Parts: sequence; C-alpha cells; structure tokens
Amino acid sequence: MKRIILITSILCLVHGYNHAQEIKETGNLFYKDNKLYTGLYTSYFDNGNLTVEMQVKEGKKHGKVRIYFENGQLNEIRSYKNNLMHGKWELFNEEGIKVSVARYKKGIKHGKWLIWNSKGILLYELRYKNGRKCGTWKNYDDNGNLLSVRKYRSAQM
Repeated sequence: MKRIILITSILCLVHGYNHAQEIKETGNLFYKDNKLYTGLYTSYFDNGNLTVEMQVKEGKKHGKVRIYFENGQLNEIRSYKNNLMHGKWELFNEEGIKVSVARYKKGIKHGKWLIWNSKGILLYELRYKNGRKCGTWKNYDDNGNLLSVRKYRSAQM
C-alpha cells in the first residue's frame, strides 16, 4: 500500500512539473512560467504527429516555422522576424508537391510569388513591392501554356 501511495505521489509530482513547463500562447506571444519564452515550440496532433515546430525569441515567432498535415507530411515553411512574416513562405499539398512560394517583408507581400497546380505545373507568376502589385504578372493553364500577361507599374509608397 505504501508503495502504491509513493508511486502515485511521484506521478502527481511529475505531472505537476510538466504542467508548469507548458508553453502557452496569449495574444500572439508565447509564455513559459509566465515569462516570455525563447526556444523551440512544438505542438502535436492527437495521433502523435507533429503539428507545428517554430523558433520563438522573447515570446515572438522568429525564424523558421514548419507546419504539418495530420498525416505527417509538411504543409508550410514560413520565415518570421519579430512576429511578422519575413522572407520565403512555401506551401505544399498532402502529397508533398510544392504548390506555392511567396515572399514577405515585415509582414507585407514583397517579391516574386509562384503558384503551381497539384501536378506541379506553374499557374501564376506574380510580383509585389511593399504590398502592391508590380512588374509582369503571368497566368498559365493547367498544361503550362501562357494564358495572359498583365503589367503593373512599380508600386510607390
């Protein structure tokens, strides 16, 4: 009986310790033990597969973020700087085929965007500058044949 009580007490202590170590997101910031968290944040689906893994710095997303489908396949790779999307964003379908690549600068669309269909055939080539359409935009059909071209003057802020 003493042994059962001892084991139960140890399990309660371990559970309490793990609970105290949880990382929580509040208002788009990450906390651990009521302090802004720095380190790797991970989350899991009920089946045990990874949902998300991201770098956090002083409570904010900072660096690479990887988001997964429930089947374990990679869904997105994003880059953040000071809690804003910054750099390349890649999107994949559940079969692992890349379906888009985009770029952000301080949370705003900036740079070349490419969008493919589920077979990997290019559908769109787009450009943004400081969140505004710019340059040459191209639209292709499902076989990769050019359908249309639009030109936008360089965006000025």
